[in-house]
Amino acid sequence: MSENPQANTFVRESVILDYAKLTELTIKDLSKNQTTTSATYTRNNVSTYLANPKRYSKELQKMSAYLYDFSPHYRRLVNYYAKLPTLDYYVELYGLDTSKSVNVKTLRNNYNKALDFVELMNIRHEFGKALVSAWKVGTFYGFELFTKDTYFIKELPYDFCQISGIADGIYTFSFDVSYFERNTDQLELFPKEFKKMYNSYKSGSKPKWQEVDPARSICIKVNEEVYYDIPPFAGLFADIFDIEDYKALRMASEVVGNYKFIVEKIPIRENSDKNNDFNVDLKTVQMFHNKTASLLPDEIGIFSTPFDVETLEFTKSNYESDNVSQAEEAFYASAGTASQLFNPKGTSSSTLAKSINVDEAEVFAILRQLERIATGKLKNSMSGSFKFKVRILDNTIFNRKENAETLLKNAQYGLPVKIMLCACLGISPSSVVSMNFLEEQVLGLSSSFIPLTSSHTQTGEEESTGSTDDGGRPLSEDDELSEKGESQREGEDNANKE
Repeated sequence: MSENPQANTFVRESVILDYAKLTELTIKDLSKNQTTTSATYTRNNVSTYLANPKRYSKELQKMSAYLYDFSPHYRRLVNYYAKLPTLDYYVELYGLDTSKSVNVKTLRNNYNKALDFVELMNIRHEFGKALVSAWKVGTFYGFELFTKDTYFIKELPYDFCQISGIADGIYTFSFDVSYFERNTDQLELFPKEFKKMYNSYKSGSKPKWQEVDPARSICIKVNEEVYYDIPPFAGLFADIFDIEDYKALRMASEVVGNYKFIVEKIPIRENSDKNNDFNVDLKTVQMFHNKTASLLPDEIGIFSTPFDVETLEFTKSNYESDNVSQAEEAFYASAGTASQLFNPKGTSSSTLAKSINVDEAEVFAILRQLERIATGKLKNSMSGSFKFKVRILDNTIFNRKENAETLLKNAQYGLPVKIMLCACLGISPSSVVSMNFLEEQVLGLSSSFIPLTSSHTQTGEEESTGSTDDGGRPLSEDDELSEKGESQREGEDNANKE
């Protein structure tokens, strides 16, 4: 029998290896060339816009509006500052010459008219909505719509508005009426004043940028250091990209960490002087490889190789911190706002309270604008020699109780702060007058209700015999404690539980 020269010749045939799944996973989840934040805005946009914020102010506003809808971190930060003030207000009489005779009846009538007008403005609701837009895009542009019984502020598109001046300390602005060329269906939804402005532009008698009637316009600007529009948190846009990108990388890391491989090593004859001298022919390898691959789930890959395989782990050590948490901390640190407000940890109540005080100072500056706007509207609606202005208390969701206690002590000493105290409790000035008349003149509640017995109504003897006070100074509030004080109080509470 002659020897077949082809018998020992190795014919290489391709074996289909299942690398596709891993390749797809890597491209889809770990590509650095694609942003996970937005298909419209990228990091390059942020760098370009912030390099020249005056030129790209409208682009920054649009990006801020988008991120408000997209990023929960950004939305909560904007809403935190916008909804921090309670917008408690009252109407203040000023400039009264008490050395002359005062017509009390006329004063009362004028004061009631002022209360009715301010009540109609519905400051808490209408200005509250405006503050959200102002903190979101930097500037709120609105136009008043009102009748005898209703009041509404229509928000105008910020990308077609720009500040044009200041009148009586209040910002005025112009509107680009070419807006209606692109949005013809909106013309019927705007007040008639805008129709007149648009018609004058179409006729060529006036330019496309026309000033909105200052008597009816409302403009609230968060950043008063510059005259152009810029979102107050524009500097945080890059941090938002960091948070979202780290989230995607963390998810990809989890997926890769759960991905497994089955390695089928093709046996080779030892001590053979031939290359590729496999114990099993590659057709058989291919058959078993493909059969095994068809039985595996997507999370398990398989490949066949004659090489020794060394496993490389890409998992992080346990001591390494979470990049997502670091990115979130950096975001709130850049905003100058305590992250513990949104994810409480690691800071004492006293430290957090001081941080909130700084945030409140930012908000109070905007309240002064609202006061001037509301007072200006009130002046335009009133006539006569008596002067009134709208005051908005420096009340926030955090300090309202403390401010009410301060006003109550001042009222007990005879200071004229009763109306302020009622406003601090959330009662509108119109309701103060009406409810006081109802309770006293109509229902006679003061003579019908007997005050409950308390330390304020007991005599000294009753206090000495009936008091349950153990002595010592009153306990400090939680937000007044230092970290050491908090630990001590927690230790005492735990001891009492035992």
